[in-house]
Formats: sequence, structure tokens, C-alpha cells
Amino acid sequence: MSGAKKYDPAADSAGSYAAAVEAKRQRGDTHWPERQERAPDPVTERQLKRLKRALDRKLREAGDG
Repeated sequence: MSGAKKYDPAADSAGSYAAAVEAKRQRGDTHWPERQERAPDPVTERQLKRLKRALDRKLREAGDG
């Protein structure tokens, strides 16, 4: 069984939940709201940009050494 994929209960659970929600939407259930995109958090966006700049700087420094 070297080529067999290992069972991932978290992925199975998430996939099952998503399939059930989609089936309910297709059936016309109104309990499930339409999927909405989350607005990015400005603080998190700033932190990610700062981390990316720091990583880019470190990679440039490592390449020059």
C-alpha cells in the first residue's frame, strides 16, 4: 500500500460539511446564507507587508554574502 493516500479526518470532515451545505443550497434551504467574502483586516495586511519586506531583505542579504 505504498501508493495509497493516508486518511485525513480533518479534510474528510471539512469536505463532508462543504458538500452538505452545497446540497442544502441547491435544494433551496434558506437557513444557509450565501457565501460572503471576508474583508481583509487592515492590521493583518500591514503586518503581512512588513513581514514580506523583512523576508525579502533577509533573502537579499543572504544572497550577497
